[in-house]
Order: sequence, then C-alpha cells, then structure tokens
Amino acid sequence: MNTIRLAVDGVNKIYAGQATRVVAVEDASAAFAEGSVTAIMGPSGSGKTTLLSILGLILKPSNGRVTLMGRDVTDLDEARLPELRRQHIGFIFQSFNLFSALSALENVLVALQLKKVARPEAEAAARSALSRVGLEQRMRFYPRDLSGGEKQRVSIARALATNAPIILADEPTANLDSHTGLAIIDLLAELAREQGRTVVVVTHDTRMQEHVDHTLRMEDGRVYEN
Repeated sequence: MNTIRLAVDGVNKIYAGQATRVVAVEDASAAFAEGSVTAIMGPSGSGKTTLLSILGLILKPSNGRVTLMGRDVTDLDEARLPELRRQHIGFIFQSFNLFSALSALENVLVALQLKKVARPEAEAAARSALSRVGLEQRMRFYPRDLSGGEKQRVSIARALATNAPIILADEPTANLDSHTGLAIIDLLAELAREQGRTVVVVTHDTRMQEHVDHTLRMEDGRVYEN
C-alpha cells in the first residue's frame, strides 16, 4: 500500500462575523497517497479551493487535523509553515502568481533559489521544466508578453522544477486550450505514476476523471467519495 503523504481528518473552516457565520469546509476527511492523482470536483462555492488551501498549509482549519508526511502539523507555529511548504509542496495557482518584473525562466528560478538550489543546477532544472510544458522558446519572455495559457504553463513548470513530493493544483487547465489542457493532465498523471508524486487537483474539467486515480466531490463544504 502506498504511503499517505497528506491527510485531513474532521477538518472545518468557519468564518464568523458579527452577523454572519459561513462554514466553508465542514467535517472534511481525506487522505492522499504517493503516486496518486486525486481530483476534487464540485460547483463554485462548494469549498474546493478552501480545502486545497488547508492542504497546502496556507489556511489553518478552525478545527480538525492536518497531517503532512506522517506528521501532525495542525498546531505548528505560523513561522514554521513556509519552510514545510517549500520543502514538500509545489503549488499551481489559477491566478498564476508570477512576478511581473521577472522572465518566465526567472519566475521558475525563484522557487528553486528559495530552496537554496545552486544556480547552475537551478537553471538546468528550470529550463527542463519550461521545455516540458512547451515553453522552450518563451523562457526570456515576461508575463506581460505571455498569453493566459502560457502564464499557466510557467506556473506549472515552477511546481515541476522544485521536485516537491506533493503538487497541489487549483484549476490548472482553466486557461488552456483543449489540446494543451489534455497534455497538462497527462503530464500531472505521469509525474504521479513515474515519479511517485502526490497530485491533488481542484477542477471543473470533467476530462480529468479519465486520468485520475480518485475523484472527490464537494457540496456545501462537505467531501464525498465520487
């Protein structure tokens, strides 16, 4: 049985104001193993991105437990979380999160420099990752000169280059044409099956279901096995 790398158990995320109380995630439990691809699907507002943010140690749950690489990280001090994210998690954001003043190559290099990878090794890894997503001719271009789909591919290359054991992706095919979108789906599946990475994808893309090992569905903040 493959090792569980990331898990949530009875997790809730509640936003409470003076007059309102919103339950974004309710009693969610799920486990994600090495070498697997899991899609989290559901309508807008169902809590998918909130759950992904909890899995990525960006948001703390209101209660429940989060386990990363076999370690309970729920109550760790906020100051210790960035290093855990850098070490174990690669993010693919729907909003790209690229630095406008840096080229595509430099945007990927930043993630490697944060992990203290030596410059020659970092540049080789960044070039390889960008080539893998079809951007070998666009490495020196800045975000302003790239299409939405190209910016998304830079974001994906950044996650690939770090060799993080866990990849969390928020709508990774949303800005891609159908051909490129399918290629990215296949690439994520390949990373899981050939390199043993744990891939969790929040998506509306129904094509994903044919390429993943597990599908979870979210409704009103609750997680269901599909």
